[in-house]
Amino acid sequence: MSRVGRGWQLSKESWAIIKRDRTLLAFPVIAGIGALLTVGVLGGIGAGLASDSEPVLIALGVVGLYIVIAISIFCGVALTACAARSLEGEDTRANEGWSVARSRLGPILGWAAVQLVVGGLITALQALLRQGAGQLVGSLIGGLANFAWTIATFFVIPTIALEGLGPRTALRRSTSIVRERWGEGVTGSFAIGAVIFLVAFLPGAALVALGILADDTLGVVLILVGVAFFLVGAVVQNALMAVFKVALYRFAVEDRVVGEYDRAQLESAFKTRRRGLRGAAV
Repeated sequence: MSRVGRGWQLSKESWAIIKRDRTLLAFPVIAGIGALLTVGVLGGIGAGLASDSEPVLIALGVVGLYIVIAISIFCGVALTACAARSLEGEDTRANEGWSVARSRLGPILGWAAVQLVVGGLITALQALLRQGAGQLVGSLIGGLANFAWTIATFFVIPTIALEGLGPRTALRRSTSIVRERWGEGVTGSFAIGAVIFLVAFLPGAALVALGILADDTLGVVLILVGVAFFLVGAVVQNALMAVFKVALYRFAVEDRVVGEYDRAQLESAFKTRRRGLRGAAV
């Protein structure tokens, strides 16, 4: 089965859970609203500062970025907690997810700090490489670093939400699951992302482009509809990925299939890694 075909199948199975429990869609929406409010408030504060207050503006930007990351993780933990219950066939309420997230506030804030620092280091590395080795090398190395970090942290949110682990232990747990069970090449998330790109992001981009070229009234309508495609696609992708990660986490840790998935789908979500000449998959 092709990557898009696999992604379509995984998306359908994940969507079956979300259709049954629309509460799951609320968390990425609230995360987006929280991020917009944070940017708006801190942006307003920054605009009111004197133009010569560059250090203050930088500090304000760092604080704002940290808050946005923390909000995203907080909502992600709440979503994961509810997704885990929904995959077991239980009815869920948003308050149950928020309750779990509040109980994990320490690890959430700690992991937000880790994400902020690592993201800053990768960005700084890219900037240094671009100056010393050129744009292509900087982008390539930075992209590989981002990819490796994404793989290593794939299960961090589930481990925080479902096991209550702290940032350091959650990271070790995540990398251990990825390395020992399937190797290093996660494909399921990219397959789902490919489907969302085709059905939401690509049409949204086309509508925005047409809106820019069209007359005033029609153009505004097309742009608004295109932006709506992007927003809905982002919300749905976030929820789909949370459900998928929980199902994959249960399969990895407990060797148990939950929800609408089957064993073959979950096994195909990762590429196995082969070691040496023996070709032993881990």
